[in-house]
Amino acid sequence: MRTWTQRVIGLVMVGFAVVGAPCVHGASAGNDNAGKPAEHQEMLEQYRKGVEESKKVVVARVNGAEITMFDLLNRMNRIAPQYMKPGQPRDPETDARVRQAALDVLIFRELAVQEAVRQGMKVAPEALDNSVKMLKERLGSEDAYKAYLSREGLTEASLRTGIERDQLYERIAGKEIFQKVQETGRNDLSAVETRRQEWEAEMKKTATIEILVNVTN
Repeated sequence: MRTWTQRVIGLVMVGFAVVGAPCVHGASAGNDNAGKPAEHQEMLEQYRKGVEESKKVVVARVNGAEITMFDLLNRMNRIAPQYMKPGQPRDPETDARVRQAALDVLIFRELAVQEAVRQGMKVAPEALDNSVKMLKERLGSEDAYKAYLSREGLTEASLRTGIERDQLYERIAGKEIFQKVQETGRNDLSAVETRRQEWEAEMKKTATIEILVNVTN
């Protein structure tokens, strides 16, 4: 029997494939595509259901702040290309590596954002407004923007929260990683990663981290 976590992942991963698949239109498609719109809509509904369920599953807590399965799946989707070559089929071992790496990234970023807040860093509302405006301009229309929010399982409020957290992360990382690397006279990726690991270890010394879901299965 599949676990609750596996069922949620399955629903959302099926949806990723549907949302990313091209739609075929036109008379040349013939009767072969007669059932496609209904099937496509049904799979989109499965995807949306999976997204909502994934938001209810807490996979970890960092100093009490929750990381959900929704967060984990989004991060997996971002980093998967680092672990899989184009056209490479998925396999359980690679999936487990991607899930673990994604969770590690989320925990680190949560610690970093909390440190930014502790240091009094803030993002001006005008900066958030400008980021949302730029996104709308890239998407091309208000309808496209609404479709984007729906597809990503976001509201405008949660979008703004995500943008704010990203900007806080960039600021604190700039100060605690890149600035400190520059002070050593080095400017290479190895030095950056070494400093990142040192900083992560420093933050974890006083952090309470609870892993609630086994992501390697």
